Order: sequence, then structure tokens, then C-alpha cells
Amino acid sequence: MRPSLKKLKVSILLAFGASLLLPASALVAQDDNEVIEEAKEQRELKRQEQLAAEAEIALLEAEDLEVVAALEAATSLVNLQEAKAQAAEQRLQAALDTKIQAQEDFLAIASQIEEIEQRALTYAVESYIGMSDRRTEAWFEAEDATIAAHKIALLDLISSNTNDILDQLKLIQEERSYLLTKAAVAQEEADAIREELEQVRLELDAQKAAREEIKEELDVRRAHWDSVLATAVEEQQEITDFIAAEEERIARELEEARRRAELEARLGQITEAGWVLPSPGTITSWFGPRLHPILGYVRMHNGVDFNCWTGDPIRAATDGIVITAEYYGGYGYTIIIQHANSISTLYAHLSGFNSQVNDYVVAGEQIGVCGTTGLSTGPHLHFEVRQSGVPVNPVPYLP
Repeated sequence: MRPSLKKLKVSILLAFGASLLLPASALVAQDDNEVIEEAKEQRELKRQEQLAAEAEIALLEAEDLEVVAALEAATSLVNLQEAKAQAAEQRLQAALDTKIQAQEDFLAIASQIEEIEQRALTYAVESYIGMSDRRTEAWFEAEDATIAAHKIALLDLISSNTNDILDQLKLIQEERSYLLTKAAVAQEEADAIREELEQVRLELDAQKAAREEIKEELDVRRAHWDSVLATAVEEQQEITDFIAAEEERIARELEEARRRAELEARLGQITEAGWVLPSPGTITSWFGPRLHPILGYVRMHNGVDFNCWTGDPIRAATDGIVITAEYYGGYGYTIIIQHANSISTLYAHLSGFNSQVNDYVVAGEQIGVCGTTGLSTGPHLHFEVRQSGVPVNPVPYLP
């Protein structure tokens, strides 16, 4: 018996206030209908367990979907931050490229700037301190007014070029300072985004770890409820099989009881008719101990043997109902007839039947055919009379 079915039967017995140690008679005394009703109640409980398990599994599946959705949302956030980081990296790279170009431009004119700065310094001293004197000297030292005007114009040109170079230097320095500041700002932005991205990734890792922990718990709970569900379904089937088997057994017993009642009723109608010889032959072996012709040792012979030829008719010794018509071990093909007063007769070693179970036969009616089936040395009829199932000497009953 499978453990779950054994558990079922134990639970049924406990529900009736019994135990497995009760004697068989006490168990047999239980009402069959109560046992089946209790089994049906147990099956309904298992059905409720199944529904509860299915509901729990549905909740777990929904919870699992929520966990997955939360993780997907966190992953999307990380993806967004990574996109922002990539854009910031691109802006940073552009600023760095511009800064590098500015630095290269600045270095390219460094020597020129140094020279200009030196010339500008010298000229500044000369120009801003003594420019008026040099203009005067140029006018008076010149041979004529044209030459004087030319010298003064040359001095003005030198001053103008120097101022232009100084202005250019100032612009380059300002551009360089702006680009350095821009690169620094871009660097700070990129560093901030990287830091934010790292924080988001840390949070995502934490969420993943938490999700894995929740998922493991969900898996354990799911395995538990899957087991509960499978057990409930299996036990429902076992209880259903048990109920079907019990109902089939009860139906068989009811049918057997009905058949016995019908048989008893019919037996009560059997008349005590006179007896006739069951075979046309004579008795060749009598009731009592004898040496068995085949087995070779002395044993009780429970009837008498009539000689007959294969095919000779075998007849009912008196009125009765056929209760057996089958192959009966060493008896071969055998018919047993139930008569009045708990008496029955047996006809063995037949080669065929002319009647079947439940047939009502009268004295002298052919019920079979002589033969030599079973443990037999040749065609003959073994005939017995039984009183309440116990073989007795048939001779006093025969005419």
C-alpha cells in the first residue's frame, strides 16, 4: 500500500474514533456507507488543499513578476545613466581636444610672444617715456620735412604693430584660460556623472542581490506549494480509487447478498421429491477409505462411483438448483446441486454440461454427460451427497 493511501485509511479510522490496533471484527463492524462518506470528506479536504496551493502558486508567480519588473526598471535606470555618461564623455573629450589645440597653438607662438614681449617692453620704455623727445629729435635731425615725416610715421608703425601683437597675445591668453576653464567644467561634469553612475550601479547590484534572495525564497515557497499541490492531487486520486474500490466491493457484496437471498428463496421452494439414480451404470466403488487408483495410497472416498460410457446422460438425483458448473480440480468437470434441508449432490469427471448455474432441475433431468476428466482412470461418474457441506454416504439416499 502506498504511504499516502495508508495515511488516508488511518485518517478515516481516526475520524471514526478507531485505531489501527483494533481487532478485525471491530473494523468489519464499521458501516460501509460511513466509511465512504468519510473518504469523500477527506477527498474534499484534499481538494481544498489543492485550491489553496494553486492560489498560493498564483500569488508567488505574481510576486515573482513584480520582482522581475522592479529589476528591469532599475536596469533601465542604469542604462539611462550610462547614456548620460557617454554623452558627458563625448562633451569632455571635445573640450579636452579643444584645450589641447589651444595649448598647441599657445606653444606654437610662445617664442614669438616672448620676443614680442621683450620688444614691447623696450619700446614701452622708449615710447611712453621718451616718445615726445624722439619725435622732436626726428623732426630737427631730418634734412628736410619729408624725411622727418617719414621717421615719425615709422615710429608710429612700430608702436601700432607692437600694440596689435600685445592685443593678439591677450586674446590668445584669454582663449586659453577660457578653454582650460571649459575643460575643467567638462571634467567635473564627467566625474559627477561617473560618480552618479557608480552609485546607480551599486544600487542596482544591491537590488540584484536582494532580488536573488527574494527569488530563492520564492523558489523555496514555490517548491513547497508545488509539493503540496502534487500531494493533494495524488491523494485525491488515491481517495477516489479507494471510494471506487469500496463502492465496487459493496456492490459485489450487495449482489452476492441479493443472489444468496434469491437462492435461499428458491431453495425454500424446492420440494422433497423422490431420488433417482444419477447414472445408468452400477456402483463400482463405495463410500469410505480406499486405495486411490492413481495416487497409490489409502485415502477417504467421499462418494460412490458409477460405471458409464463417455456420452451417457448424467441426471439430477432429486430436485434442486445448480450452484456450480465448472472445472473443479481433480474432480474434472463438475456440477453441484443444492437441494432442500441443506443437502447438496456432486457429479464429477463429466465430459460436458447440459445445465448451468442457477438452473432449477428436477429429479431425473439430464444435467451433464459422462466422461473421464480430472483424476480418472476411465469413464465413470463420481457421485457425492453432502449434508451442510460435509460428505456423507450416498447409498441411503438412493432408491
